[in-house]
Amino acid sequence: MPLPNGLSKWRVLLASLFIVKITVMILTPPLGDLINWTADTKITLEYVTKGHFPPISVTGVYGPIELLLTPFYWIWTKLPVQHPLVHDMLYSQTTPALLLSALMKLPPLVADIITGYVLFTLTLRLTRSEKKGKLACLLWYANPYNIFWINAFGAMDVIPTLIFLLALVAGYSNKWFRAGICTSVASILRIYPLFSFPFFLPAIQSRKYRGHVFLGFLLPIIAVLIVLYASGAGTLNAIVQLPNAEYWLLDFLGGNLTNVSIRLALVLLPLQFYVVIRYWKKTALVYLATVSILALLIGAQNTPPHHFLWLSPLLTICVVLNPDETWIFILTFVTASLHLTPIFGLGVFPVAFFSLADPFFGGCFYAAKTAYLIKLNLMNSKA
Repeated sequence: MPLPNGLSKWRVLLASLFIVKITVMILTPPLGDLINWTADTKITLEYVTKGHFPPISVTGVYGPIELLLTPFYWIWTKLPVQHPLVHDMLYSQTTPALLLSALMKLPPLVADIITGYVLFTLTLRLTRSEKKGKLACLLWYANPYNIFWINAFGAMDVIPTLIFLLALVAGYSNKWFRAGICTSVASILRIYPLFSFPFFLPAIQSRKYRGHVFLGFLLPIIAVLIVLYASGAGTLNAIVQLPNAEYWLLDFLGGNLTNVSIRLALVLLPLQFYVVIRYWKKTALVYLATVSILALLIGAQNTPPHHFLWLSPLLTICVVLNPDETWIFILTFVTASLHLTPIFGLGVFPVAFFSLADPFFGGCFYAAKTAYLIKLNLMNSKA
């Protein structure tokens, strides 16, 4: 029986995926970092209600996203339900916990939905094919990795990831000032896009446009510094001292070398940039963004699997542009989903199985990322 007019299979599929995402979001209790985000947002709300920005000494590097989440936590506090302590609601299936979980996951859900549209638009621009644009959109929405980490886990990284994608869209339109602004805003929310910014430069042929992207990148940072200083929320010295306060930053960037592990991120990123400048024959912006994030995530130590979310939309576009890469696309997302995934803690698999299999999944995950980084370098180094 044919579908009614205006109701295509494409729309039915999209509607079904949205129902799945919303159902997962509503029925999954607060878990993992969502509780930490919520607890910090509670503190941020206390400062905001007094008419002050929370100081950097309290929020650390998470302040901008906590401010973004504050209205949603405030709505929960006004609901006619009990309001237990935040940490008491971890894995709780009570009505207050589920309502809190749904509200705090609403911003990631909105970013998730918009990301699919942006991927459709960007792929359509690159391929001139509506079919490939729809494929990229569906690969994003239907990916179990994305559904778990965004809709169940509530990973906030999808918000700055979306803004970073908008920088790519602006770059492909030669709107480099806008691209600089988007990259800067994404970097303020989370540090990762900061390391991709230099990789934009090989894609910019005009010196004038390079000035535009630098100006766009600096303006939001300067504005934030002025607001922090004027409001008393932080000084330049407090910002400089952030790596000491946020120990994971030094660990992530290779600055904390107190143990035997040597961090490679600060070596691998400049090396990858040199390879791009010296050997690449193509300067497609989506590939430049992909190798920069890949090099960062491969070189950094102890990066949790949900940080792979930064690569998810980029690899989605890459696999649509190059269908022969489907196998590595599937391998990376399957092993990323299984490596250290909290789903094991929910009783889906025995803990013993997780303990035995996790090193295998982790090895496959990191090997697949490294293999793809090498593949992109070889592909773009050919004459």
